[in-house]
Amino acid sequence: MSVGVLKPEEKVNIAIELSDVCVRVCAEGIRAEFPGIGDEELLERLRERIAWAKRWRRREV
Repeated sequence: MSVGVLKPEEKVNIAIELSDVCVRVCAEGIRAEFPGIGDEELLERLRERIAWAKRWRRREV
């Protein structure tokens, strides 16, 4: 299926799903780095990584 034939809402749903997968992969990377990490600390480190990635992308523009 070509992405060009998808409805706009289908494209948004795909983007949301991809974002969710990226967050889960990042969270699993943090869990691997810090076994036994609590949920609060995991969320804090996840937010830090996402913020860092946003800053890094802005720097490249």
